[in-house]
Amino acid sequence: MKRKIVAVVLVMASVMSLASCSLVGKLVLGAKETDETSESTDSKITTTEGRIYSAVDKIAKSLADCDYDTFEALTVEPSKAMKKSMPVLMEDDKEDYTAPKLSEEWKVRNMIANTITYEIVDGSYKGGVFGGDCKVDVTFSFKDYKQVLTQRDEFLGAAEFNTILYDVTDTINTTVTLVFTKKDGRFLLDNPDDLLPVYDYKLGDIKFMKNIFDMVKTIYMEGDNWDPITESYVDADTFTIVFVLDNRAKNYTWQYIYRVMEKTSSGWSPIYTSTTINDRNPSEIRITYKQDTMFKAGYYCFFMYDPQSKSLYGMEFDVYNTAEGAYPPNATQPSFTEPSETEPTETSETTEPSF
Repeated sequence: MKRKIVAVVLVMASVMSLASCSLVGKLVLGAKETDETSESTDSKITTTEGRIYSAVDKIAKSLADCDYDTFEALTVEPSKAMKKSMPVLMEDDKEDYTAPKLSEEWKVRNMIANTITYEIVDGSYKGGVFGGDCKVDVTFSFKDYKQVLTQRDEFLGAAEFNTILYDVTDTINTTVTLVFTKKDGRFLLDNPDDLLPVYDYKLGDIKFMKNIFDMVKTIYMEGDNWDPITESYVDADTFTIVFVLDNRAKNYTWQYIYRVMEKTSSGWSPIYTSTTINDRNPSEIRITYKQDTMFKAGYYCFFMYDPQSKSLYGMEFDVYNTAEGAYPPNATQPSFTEPSETEPTETSETTEPSF
């Protein structure tokens, strides 16, 4: 006899999909069960063996969900070790990025746990005599995350790890004998600490990039009207910014937005914002913005924005417009001779200004 539940949650670029099937009907992954609903479900299963299988199903689901509250409700006594090991991501904590457990590594542990499945070992059930403990052997499996670790020296956040994990088909398996005790009419798990191996993920010194800009080696502006000495544009209608990337960038499709802004008395004012751009496997990214007229003299910025990490990277620079009388530092400005204030006479010649 083989019975199996698949309870998988894979987070891909912030999109979470849920799927499950169960022994006793449809189970919604992540749903909380009260004692009342649990007892109601158990009451429909008339045999002790069936109720034990139902309890295993709920335990496995809570393990894959990383739902400690539900897991604890299915045990005789709380497990401090399990509470510490289970990579829980609380809904309220998702906005608190300073929480230690919300590191990228902790998120990866949660993603691996979300792949947990189980299978009851055929013929392993042993019923208790005269109300004694019941036992059953269960093989728990999760995706072989070690295969993911061999594919990158560094990951672009937990999301990239999970994207690669999605394609892994091999699993790591561990078999545990679960012991159930009947208490207040319910069969509860009496040895929760024996399930600790399902969260024993040896990630080693796993490394993560903060965002795509970790792959930028250098950044500079260029163009016919760019002066690298003063780091400014003079009489320009075009800006060009260049991001030189390292070899890691060729493994990714870069998705970004760029923007040009001018600093005004009230703050930064946008001049232009691009649509989302997808740049596949770049070695460098060169962005040019051109307008119909010369840029006004002022202070500008030109940057790239990463919507995934909500971070930006670019340069700020001065713009000079000589038609407005704005010249770069140490520039030679045109000079002229003031006309004579002496009124011309009939016999004198008028002196024109000299430039």
